[in-house]
Amino acid sequence: MNKTLPACATLDALPNELLIQIASHFDRQPPSILKFTHEPSAQLTCSEERSLKSLSGVSWRWRKIVLPVLFRYSRISLDKTPQWVPIDARLVENMQGQLTKLSNHELQIYQKMRSKFKSSSMWAFDESFDDLLINLCRIREGDDFLRSVPNILWLPHLPKTFTDFGRFVAHYNMKHYIKSLVVFTDKEYELRHVSTADAPLSRAVSEIWSQIFFRLEPFRVVVAAPPTTLAGLLDTQMLSSDAWAFDMKMHYIELLQPEPSRINHPRESTCRPWDSALVHRKPWTHLGYNEGSSITAYSTYEYHLKQSPKMLYLIILRLAKEVQDCCNIVSFSFHGVFPFSTNITTIIRALHKVKTLRKVHFQLAPGNENSLLNTPKRMGRAQPHDLWMEWNESYKVIASFLGVYGFADGAEFVSSDCDVAGLAGEVDDYMDMRFKRGSGWRKTEIGKWIKDESLGKDGAPTEAGPSAEAPA
Repeated sequence: MNKTLPACATLDALPNELLIQIASHFDRQPPSILKFTHEPSAQLTCSEERSLKSLSGVSWRWRKIVLPVLFRYSRISLDKTPQWVPIDARLVENMQGQLTKLSNHELQIYQKMRSKFKSSSMWAFDESFDDLLINLCRIREGDDFLRSVPNILWLPHLPKTFTDFGRFVAHYNMKHYIKSLVVFTDKEYELRHVSTADAPLSRAVSEIWSQIFFRLEPFRVVVAAPPTTLAGLLDTQMLSSDAWAFDMKMHYIELLQPEPSRINHPRESTCRPWDSALVHRKPWTHLGYNEGSSITAYSTYEYHLKQSPKMLYLIILRLAKEVQDCCNIVSFSFHGVFPFSTNITTIIRALHKVKTLRKVHFQLAPGNENSLLNTPKRMGRAQPHDLWMEWNESYKVIASFLGVYGFADGAEFVSSDCDVAGLAGEVDDYMDMRFKRGSGWRKTEIGKWIKDESLGKDGAPTEAGPSAEAPA
């Protein structure tokens, strides 16, 4: 016999406060946090956990309850569609035969470029002059001629759906609920050697960050992109001609600021430039970086002479030079898989110029989730001895840094390598070297040390208070 439950016995009878409490039990850490320390891939934001999404589809009431939590960790994938055309003398000549079919925008381009080429006459058709005479023009609606050009190029830009997302956020008043944002693309920027592309790239990147921070207020921003693209999105250079040897498909950078309600640096403050670059958009207090695996480079001839991309080094230097101590980073983390010791030395050299660090975190070996060392195809011709030699040399550099940098009492050093079987003892040995030199680091748990000024040169606490033999 079927009985209908009374209304008071259904979930719909519960007040919103209890429903919010129920929904909170389905909230999980997002993959962009759980996977940030893993080797970078296009799967950073992918997860099989869909409890909240399923709950939001139960009813309109549940949708309203879950919505603020559902979009707390959001992602924006940059548009992959090429939108820029290189305009040279040969293309302008082709446009001349179709003047009646050109859009107003295309006609303006034709007239402007034609007058530019007049002074160079036939030399404008010489391919060696392309880098000087070429202009990059963005395709607009109705530009059918430019859209038909075979060689259309890509610069980073927001997807068309971002405007709709912005309206959605404004409509449901969710601007302050979105705490974290991942900006993602797996598209590689290929115009870094074309000098005339610098200005369009700078404008395109500035527009991305302006639009994002106009509509959203995340306290955490992660950018996941191939090194060439990441350099453009960070308004910096790669400072390396050996990127091919490392074959790094993607890097991650993570920037954190205090909760918006705790930010006490006004926009008009002079503690940083507050320019269009991402590193100066907000008063970031944490900088995290994951450059992935350097394993491919170990298979190259004279691998130790190769230079990995140096965006992190340049970003740290920029912060050190352009940001006042009151608004600089206090926390830093680096994750990589067998980076060269020369790379770690370069990063440490930059960190020495940042005077505000309170916490540093390193991971230089594959995590427990990474089977790289047991994958012959990925190891290639790399020799395990070389990998661990660079790892050891890197920790010598880190240990030296911990001994000479002016860390304040209570500062932290964390090594995620201690989570890997067999490596905790190795890291301990390097830290013990610091103890013997009186650097004052006290181990609090596996993989974590605290700066303790009360420790003597032998690592033991110093006696406090007046001497027993001193006169009263």
